[in-house]
Amino acid sequence: MQSTRPTLIGARVPRIEDDRLLTGRGRYIADVVRPGMVEAAFVRSELPHAEVRAVDTSAALGSPGVHAAFSGADLPIGPLPDLVEWVRPVRQSLLAHERVRYVGCPLAVVVADDRYLAEDAAELVEVDLEPLPTVATADAALAADAPLLYPQWGDNLLLSMAPENPAVDAAFERFRTISGTYTTQRHAAAPLETRGVVAEHDGDRLTVWISTQAAHLVRTMLAGVLGLAERDVRVITPDVGGGFGQKNQMYPEDYLVPWLAMRLRRPVRWIEDRHEHLLTSCHARDTRIELSAAVREDGTIAALRGRVRTDLGSGEAFPGGFGPSLVAVGSLCGPYRIPHQCVAVEGVVTNKTPLGGYRGYGMPEGTFAIERLVDKIGRELGIDPLDLRRRMILDPDDLPYETAAGARLDSGSHRAAFERAVEIGERMLAEERERAEPGAHLGVGYATYIEGVAASAFSVTGIRSGQDSADLRFDPDGGVTVAVGISAMGQGAHTAVATLVAEALALPIDQVRVVMGDTDTAPFGLGSYASRSAVVAGGAIAQAAEVLRRKGTEIAAHLLEAAPEDLELADGGFQVRGSPGSAVPWAQIARVALTRTFELPPGTAPGLDARASYEPPGIDHGPRPDGKMNAAANYTNSTHAAVVEVDPGTGVVRVRRYAAVHDCGRVINPLTVAGQIHGGVAQGIGGALHEQLPYEDGQPLATTFADYALPTAGEIPDITTEELCSPAPEIPFGIKGAGEAGIIGPPAAIASAVEHALGVTGVDTTPLTPSAVRRLIEEARS
Repeated sequence: MQSTRPTLIGARVPRIEDDRLLTGRGRYIADVVRPGMVEAAFVRSELPHAEVRAVDTSAALGSPGVHAAFSGADLPIGPLPDLVEWVRPVRQSLLAHERVRYVGCPLAVVVADDRYLAEDAAELVEVDLEPLPTVATADAALAADAPLLYPQWGDNLLLSMAPENPAVDAAFERFRTISGTYTTQRHAAAPLETRGVVAEHDGDRLTVWISTQAAHLVRTMLAGVLGLAERDVRVITPDVGGGFGQKNQMYPEDYLVPWLAMRLRRPVRWIEDRHEHLLTSCHARDTRIELSAAVREDGTIAALRGRVRTDLGSGEAFPGGFGPSLVAVGSLCGPYRIPHQCVAVEGVVTNKTPLGGYRGYGMPEGTFAIERLVDKIGRELGIDPLDLRRRMILDPDDLPYETAAGARLDSGSHRAAFERAVEIGERMLAEERERAEPGAHLGVGYATYIEGVAASAFSVTGIRSGQDSADLRFDPDGGVTVAVGISAMGQGAHTAVATLVAEALALPIDQVRVVMGDTDTAPFGLGSYASRSAVVAGGAIAQAAEVLRRKGTEIAAHLLEAAPEDLELADGGFQVRGSPGSAVPWAQIARVALTRTFELPPGTAPGLDARASYEPPGIDHGPRPDGKMNAAANYTNSTHAAVVEVDPGTGVVRVRRYAAVHDCGRVINPLTVAGQIHGGVAQGIGGALHEQLPYEDGQPLATTFADYALPTAGEIPDITTEELCSPAPEIPFGIKGAGEAGIIGPPAAIASAVEHALGVTGVDTTPLTPSAVRRLIEEARS
């Protein structure tokens, strides 16, 4: 049913959650305080690889204020389940009692009246570790004589996939080969809020407050590991100070704190400090992609082949850190007509913190590799790299199009976004040259890509598919409460959900109340990751709203003594088509449905509520017989342009201007999308230029923000964003996701810009720190 009211979708609606957060009324994990609560502190390994000979907690137990202390040998909980059958099992322990495989691995936990007393007592725990040889890098892990992290495997490969494709082999026999190796360093999400857990058991039910992106899945995992029925576990997500995929993981502390609350029969809290966070919260990226192209005479790519090798750290993570490698493979073809690919994947375990998810989830790595390779092909063949892209980029007439990896692109503005970004980039470069000092080294670079949104995670988790749910319930005054299974973590989810409900029911947005992040009040959902929230919540809202519209139409027609087919949605209710004076508001319909039920049409049941679950069509939850896989509901597209200035004397790279031309289908709220792009670009700049987690013989060298260099406001330039609109034809409201797009382009665009500024080649590794840039300059001079 169409509405006569102007649409809210695309309006610059202020975020409804911001007033509460900006005035200090947000409630985060550290704000959760329960009567009688005690606090936990963990004892962690200082060695990267060792056999656990003994952990003695007796001295800690005698320390003032201590209520309990446990080692791995004290826990009645077995190893965590390995849910993905096609990779090797790691049988992770909550507290290591046989072997530690990275610095920071938890060995014991101490519970005391407060965190200070717990930390003091933790220092009294005596740990006897027998050092083992350290496996420092992925290459070292694959050596024939490498020490084994999991001796039962026989090697250090968590997974190894070596597909075959005769069409690729034929292309490489026929055409010229151009190759490159592209490395993305280990770094992390570093959200403003670290992890934390509070748990309380009242004798009947376990309630857990946790900073997570997926409350229902935390409940599922907790129930399974702790031996509880899911109905006896309640998980509450307060405000989340940033997730970025790092809080889409399950960690040992997430299970241990609830177990402690059950064991001690009192509330227990643990808040991660920043040192712990950089040591133990999942790291990301750390990937090397060896990529070759079979190149026709005109420079276009006939086939790709290569290998994605990822250093997974110890591999003790759920979901496993191998997932981004598979996504990187799926994103290599980007928005280009590349008919064939065959790319192997190796997930290697080493003595480092486990790898996990981080915003972009493999797409920045894959985009960096293909965009750098396209630039190299252009140079070697004497073709302008921008013209080379024009020869390969998808046109509207190409759609729908299936990539060589199996992604089905049914909509997009690939060429239009590219051309507009180039136009903006060239203008920005000219403007910067006009104001720059003589001799300044300025350059512009571009990156174009697609982003799969609302992806299935079943193949990498064994429990996450693609659905989500929504409950819509009218109150007697005409207000609506909507409960959804997605989660908020600062991305404007409350505003997006309220907008879609208000749009579907022609209500003012302030009459919509949004509930999420509580397994007792929200319907089952898979949470927020993979830019899925708007797509899956929007689909469920559309279906539930249709049920309410049909029932509302029936009641309104009865009250107006009109035929249902003569009614239309108006602002706040229904009216007879062409007769605005004959109208009935939702408030009156709700009163009749809920309190004045004797006025309902004959045979109509009381109540005005609906629940719906929605799974986007066309998603593959595993590879098809041909090995291809369409893992995402839809695909956004974007092209980024970066203008940089490089100081050849110091090697310092400054991003002077940045632009992103982006297409996420129908935009719900331009303010929110611009914020997502700006935040993602800032993180991408950090990954391209600054952030890294180096190791030396298994010892982490960046364990505080004094060593882990995050970009500040001074390093982030003005960012221009423009939105194109290619509505998703099969998704309600025509929307696509926008959560990860900003972070995908910066590494490739900035690397290209640095090459342009300096007139060098081989900028194939991030981060582009001053020392790395000086080496490039020296190599070019030699």
